[in-house]
Amino acid sequence: MRNENILLTEQIRDQIARCESLEELKENIFPELQTQQKQWAVRINKILEDTGFGKSEFGEICGVSRVTVNKWCNGSIPKRRETFLIIGMAAGYDTAQMNQLLQRYGRYPALYSKSLEDCACIFVLNHAQSLDSREKIATYRQILDRIKNAIVRNDAAEAEEIDTEKFDEKLSDVRDEEELERFVTDNIAVFSGAYHKFYMYVLQYVEENKELYKAANVYELALGQGWTSSLRQCISAIRQKKWYPTRNKILSLGLHLGMEHEDVDEMLELAHMEPLCSRNIFESVLMFILDDAAMNDITDPDEICVYARDVLSRMELPEVDAFISELAEIGEEEE
Repeated sequence: MRNENILLTEQIRDQIARCESLEELKENIFPELQTQQKQWAVRINKILEDTGFGKSEFGEICGVSRVTVNKWCNGSIPKRRETFLIIGMAAGYDTAQMNQLLQRYGRYPALYSKSLEDCACIFVLNHAQSLDSREKIATYRQILDRIKNAIVRNDAAEAEEIDTEKFDEKLSDVRDEEELERFVTDNIAVFSGAYHKFYMYVLQYVEENKELYKAANVYELALGQGWTSSLRQCISAIRQKKWYPTRNKILSLGLHLGMEHEDVDEMLELAHMEPLCSRNIFESVLMFILDDAAMNDITDPDEICVYARDVLSRMELPEVDAFISELAEIGEEEE
């Protein structure tokens, strides 16, 4: 089944690349796809069915109201990555299932052992199988709080380069919470530099855009391209190596920095996320925009953003309003 899913995804991706107009995309691709909200509604209702929890009980376990769970069941997607972690624990998921939940439905990075929060989550998933959902979530929060209080982050520390797979193996050898605390303390420089390659990739494009626009600094670049305050804050946090990647913001960065389809996929990979998903309607539109822009030699970041705004404004998709707010029209003053 997995191979069939991969094959179907690749076929849809190829079909999107061959679409010559938005109308052709809507006619040939959209009927095969579901929106992210519909996919999420199916998944969360399946979780409730499989666990046997009612909406009130599931909300209590996750630390939210019954109203919130009801909204989830109707397609409202949780806004925070940690919420997906809690939902996965409440559902009794293992590591592989948690990664699918994060990437496919939350569009967040998969669990990453070099992330402090994920390190605690992986430990709980591997060592707390006998606990019920409430106990598992409580254990995760207690461990994370204790570790955060026991260590002092040192962003300036230099970490020895260590392969992620080997780091995963080291984490899998941790047997109890005391060892986990020691493991985290010994590797704090690794956790501080978890997304170093991603940061460097983005900043390389920022420098190229500064040169393209003859901007003396990032402020001038942001002003010239009409970046939103949210996007400016994102770049500022990346320069300080403190930003935790979120998928839609990464996609927005890709457009504003004039990246091609393959560059955006590489950036997502460096953030430990899946490439643009051809089976997601919203992302299929972004793939069309990037592919069509390349085919028509639209390479200027400003032009790409204007083109993306034009295409997206003609779409009736739940994800569009929030995303298009990032694409300020060139020359448009931000209020």
